[in-house]
Amino acid sequence: MTWGYLTEFWDAITGVGDYTVEFFQSIGNAVAGAVGSLFDFFIHTFSDIIIYAGWFFENIGQIFISLFSPINFIFNFLRSFITSAVATPVDQNIWVFPDQIKSLFNAVPYWSTVVLVLGVCLLLITGVSLLRHLSKN
Repeated sequence: MTWGYLTEFWDAITGVGDYTVEFFQSIGNAVAGAVGSLFDFFIHTFSDIIIYAGWFFENIGQIFISLFSPINFIFNFLRSFITSAVATPVDQNIWVFPDQIKSLFNAVPYWSTVVLVLGVCLLLITGVSLLRHLSKN
């Protein structure tokens, strides 16, 4: 049945000889526009559904992330704490000087007292400047 209609359509096209190419182009554009407009509503609706689904699942994911973030924090904290508590201690001596420099500082009389006084002075200066900064209006 369908091939009969196509044959009739083809005969109608080939039987016309007085029309210009532009006429047939305009007919083709009209048919393409009509067929395209048949799918326009479907494509637009399908696109809206996909966009809404993406928005919905992204928000659901953010809600679950927000709900489970305290649990995730506690888990990571406990895991890191237990890992570092049972690990072998590392050497915390980050200032490793050659023996020549150590002998130079050991040659200074009362070097440990000088270091202690400098540390206390630095602590006092930092404390006073912090109090002055916090007491400003």
